[in-house]
Amino acid sequence: MRELSQGRRPQSWSYPALLVLLMLGQATSAIPSPLYSLYAEKWDYPPVLTTVIFAAYGAVAVVAILLSGALSDRYGRRPVLLVAVLLLLAGLAVFVFAAGPAYLVVARMLNGLGIGAIVVVGGAALLDVRPERAARSGTLTAIAFNIGIAAAALGTAALAQTGFHPLLLPYLTDALIGLVLLVLLLVMREPHPSPGNAPLGIPRPQVPAEMRGRFTFSVLGAGAAWAVLGVCFSLEPSIAADAANVDGPFFGGVVIAAVTLAAACTQILSARRPARTVALAGDTALAVLMLAGVGAFATGNAVVIVVTVALQGGAY
Repeated sequence: MRELSQGRRPQSWSYPALLVLLMLGQATSAIPSPLYSLYAEKWDYPPVLTTVIFAAYGAVAVVAILLSGALSDRYGRRPVLLVAVLLLLAGLAVFVFAAGPAYLVVARMLNGLGIGAIVVVGGAALLDVRPERAARSGTLTAIAFNIGIAAAALGTAALAQTGFHPLLLPYLTDALIGLVLLVLLLVMREPHPSPGNAPLGIPRPQVPAEMRGRFTFSVLGAGAAWAVLGVCFSLEPSIAADAANVDGPFFGGVVIAAVTLAAACTQILSARRPARTVALAGDTALAVLMLAGVGAFATGNAVVIVVTVALQGGAY
């Protein structure tokens, strides 16, 4: 990779700012999760619509993931990240003015486009800024993701529990942080050393024959883990609250935070362990703990439920 000249190197604060941006992206994805029960009560829609809203987010996020990397190679990291943050803010605005379930779908799609781009381009920008920290950046990114989700889930649920504009304040708080990061991006120097030279197009990944077995194993494990996380973000908070007979959205936020904080702790503890060993242990534990979760929810005990979902988060 061509080195940047001293005058064009990103500022010293670029690296932590990009980490905060990655954290904000995941936090934004988690904000609606404790609120879905309030939306369902307000507009009287069935649980399946919550799944549709979450699926719409995932579908457009995949599109953003596929396209944003090539766009940032061609036009630079900063322009793509600026557009991504604007999409994030647009989605938050739709949430603020939402007047029905269709608004939630649109808001989540806008957020999905922005977050998908932030994950890909923000991660690439971290490597551009500190290429010597490649391995450490991966670990820090994963931890930042989970801390962002946990903070957003707990903060949103706590605000919602007070009953003071629960469908407004979480989004405005998130938007304020987003605006600060937007300003930082505007003054940040472009971290990519040679934008403008890369071709446009959807990448066509190829896996070398000698790696296909390990790749298939990794994809299946990661897919199962993210499927579990999808349930955790969409339906599990309200199901857990019903099972524990707890009123209000705060318990749902605790459930999400327990999953993601346990995941962050496990990532820290397992960072130096062999990847295959950790993956096998995680996949096995996740399968067992998902079955155990059925029994935990059947007890109706809030502590048992939180401990079980935390263990699931560690396995995830």
